[in-house]
Amino acid sequence: MKHIYKKFINAALVVSGLFATSCNDFLNEIPKGEKIPQTWEDYNAFMRNKNLSYFENEQILFLMGDYFRSPSALNSSELTRANYLFLEDVDRTAINTGDYMAFYSAYEMMFYWNLIIEEGMNATQATDQQRRMLVAQARVLRAMTYHYIANYHADQYCEATLNTLSVPLVTSASVEAPSPQATLQQLYDFMVSDLLAAIPDLPDRGETIVHPTKAAGYGMLARVYLSMGRYADAGKAASDAIKENGNLYDWVKFYNDDKERIEDTSTFNVATSVNPEIDNPENYVYHASSSGYWAGISSGSLTLSLERAARFEPGDIRLIGKWRYYKTAAGIEYYRGLYANEPNYGGIRAAEMYYILAECQARDGKISEAMESVNKVRRTRFLPEYYTPLQAADKTEAINKIIDDKANEFIQTQIPFCDYRRLNKEGIYTRTLTKTIDGVTYTLRPESHMWIFPYPAKVLQNPGNNPIVQTVNK
Repeated sequence: MKHIYKKFINAALVVSGLFATSCNDFLNEIPKGEKIPQTWEDYNAFMRNKNLSYFENEQILFLMGDYFRSPSALNSSELTRANYLFLEDVDRTAINTGDYMAFYSAYEMMFYWNLIIEEGMNATQATDQQRRMLVAQARVLRAMTYHYIANYHADQYCEATLNTLSVPLVTSASVEAPSPQATLQQLYDFMVSDLLAAIPDLPDRGETIVHPTKAAGYGMLARVYLSMGRYADAGKAASDAIKENGNLYDWVKFYNDDKERIEDTSTFNVATSVNPEIDNPENYVYHASSSGYWAGISSGSLTLSLERAARFEPGDIRLIGKWRYYKTAAGIEYYRGLYANEPNYGGIRAAEMYYILAECQARDGKISEAMESVNKVRRTRFLPEYYTPLQAADKTEAINKIIDDKANEFIQTQIPFCDYRRLNKEGIYTRTLTKTIDGVTYTLRPESHMWIFPYPAKVLQNPGNNPIVQTVNK
C-alpha cells in the first residue's frame, strides 16, 4: 500500500545500520553512504528487532473489560468510552482520531516480512538451509500479522461471510504492489498456504524468542484452523505443536519463589526474581502487546476491574501472582499490577495449544480427554491447596468451561476476543458481555456490530493502491 510504505520506508531499514529510500522500488536504489539488505544477517536483523513485535490491542481490551478504566478516565477519549460502555449508536469511524496504529503497525510489519519472503533466498553469506529458514519464519510472522488485523477490522470467518471483504492483501515489499481488499476466504486460504509452506523449514529452536520455531508454525496453523471452524484440522495442528514443545511454565514454583514480594502489600509493579514472560519454556514465539499503553504505565500488568477479577477462582496464580486489590485516595477500587515484566501478549505459547486441543476433543465427544488437556495447564496455575480439576458431563459444559478458563489464561490478549467472535457467529456457545458501572449495567450482545472495529477515517482517506471498503457500519 503506497501510503503506508511512504510513511514507513524511511524508518523501515534503520535497523542494524540498514537504510533504504522511498522510491518506486527501493531495492533498485542505494542512497549514497548507505546500504540495503544483502546478507543473511542483514535480513535476520529485522526479525531480531523487538519493535517489530507489537500488536495494538488496547481497544480490544477496553471492549472485553480486560483493562479497567475509571468513570472519569472514560471522558478523555470518545472511542474508548464507546467501546468500554458498548455504545452501539456511536459512529466509531467518525470519532476515531487516534486508533489507527493497529492498522499501520500491522502493515509496517508486513513490509518487512514481505521483503524477507521476496528477497531472502537471494541473501549472501548463508547456506540454502539458512535462507529457507529465514523465509519460513517470515511466513509465520506474516500469517500471525494477517490473523491479528483480520480479527480487528474484518468480520468473523464462517460459511455466510466467505465472500465478505476483509483487509488489504499485500504480498510484496514494492510500493507499487497492488493491495486488493481480500475476501475472508482468500485471506484465510492465504494464511493456511503460508503456514503449510513454512513448517518444513522452521527450526526446532529459535535463535531468539522472537524467531518462530516449528512449534510456532504448527501453533499458528492451529489458531487459523480454529478461527475457520476446521476443528479436526485445528486439533491435529495443536497436537503436532505440543509434540514439538509441550512444556508448561511452573507458576506454582514462581509464586513460592517470589512469595515475599507477591505478599508485600506495600509494593506494586516491581521486577521479579525471574522473568516468567521471557524465560518461559512454553513460549513458541514472543510478541509484545501495544507499544503505546505499555509505555504509558512503564510496563507491568494492566489494571483489572473488580468485576473481571471475580471471574478467577480462588488460588489461581494467574490472578493472585499478577494483581492485587487496590483502592485510591479518591475511593476508586480496582486490581493493580504486581510486577513490571511485559508478558508474551501477542505471541504463541504451548498453553494455547492445550486449550485448542481440548475444545477440539470436546467437539469430537471426547469429554474426559478434553478436560485432562485443560487440567494439564491448570495444575501449573493453581496453588495446590486450591486446585480442583475441571469436570464436565457433556460437550456443552466442557466447551463452556474450556473457553472460560482459556479467557483467564490469556486475559489482556486478543485470544479471548477471537474465541468469542467465533463462538458468537457459530450461534451455539455465544458470549454476552456485561459491565456494571455506578449501578448501571451495560451489555454487549453476541450479534452486535461492535465485535468488528471499523477502519479509521485516516486509513479510508489514504487507501494506498486500492480503495478500502468499510467492513462495519459504525
